Amino acid sequence: MTQELALGVIAGLGTDALAALQHVRSLGVPTAHIGYPAAMDNEAGVGEIEAARRATGIEITTVFCSFVGESYADIATVRASVGLVPEATRAIRVKKTLKIAEFAHKIGVARVAAHIGFVPEDHSKPLYAPMVQVTQQICDALAVRGQVFALETGQETAHGLKRFIEDVERKNLKVNFDPANMILYGNDQPISALDVLMPWIDGMHCKDGRWPTQEGQLGEETPLGDGDVDLRAWLKRLLELGYRGPLTIEREISGDQQQQDILRAVALLEALRRDFGH
Repeated sequence: MTQELALGVIAGLGTDALAALQHVRSLGVPTAHIGYPAAMDNEAGVGEIEAARRATGIEITTVFCSFVGESYADIATVRASVGLVPEATRAIRVKKTLKIAEFAHKIGVARVAAHIGFVPEDHSKPLYAPMVQVTQQICDALAVRGQVFALETGQETAHGLKRFIEDVERKNLKVNFDPANMILYGNDQPISALDVLMPWIDGMHCKDGRWPTQEGQLGEETPLGDGDVDLRAWLKRLLELGYRGPLTIEREISGDQQQQDILRAVALLEALRRDFGH
């Protein structure tokens, strides 16, 4: 197990787990969140991943779910396409979530996370009760293997998510807290949201962004430290509340600029940890 407040990044394994985890190591971090590498969900692939983990020392802390047909183009498109809320795709996506959890178990990862979509804040809406039930179903299936299911923040207010978690009533339902998403969706303040959700937070995406400037549009993601999160105050409050889990950097672009921004984020978070005595 890695040290407290271990830094990490989001990585795609593709078809070469060793190269992917060597790249993670080259960024100077010991942990990673990964997406589901369907091509490696077999005996040979699992063996390759385990060998790559041993060779690099990288700890995979989370396997993230994503689904065919999802789009984050704007708020309306997110509502219609993302996660488990859309009724037309719900059954097949629940099945895939359970398959991803089985894969995570094979490679020794106890944490599965997802955006489940825009759960209605109005609990009388017809979609609300089915989302409680389907989340219970997923949590129960994962609990048998000692796994947790973590909900990514952003598409709801902190109090709305708290109420949903309380209604699901499953001890293995957790929160993957992304402070930028609260801003990008225009839904909540990321620092005060920590106080609301801390009992369930077991993982972080360290990401930054700016508030939306147009109705119905997402805000703009930025390099860590350049947006509206107030990273120092956010991390200070997080530590005051007792969080000591991984700090996983997310930068939703690609190419050389992504790597430069991640390296800068690593240096920034390392400096802040030192400032706060960690």
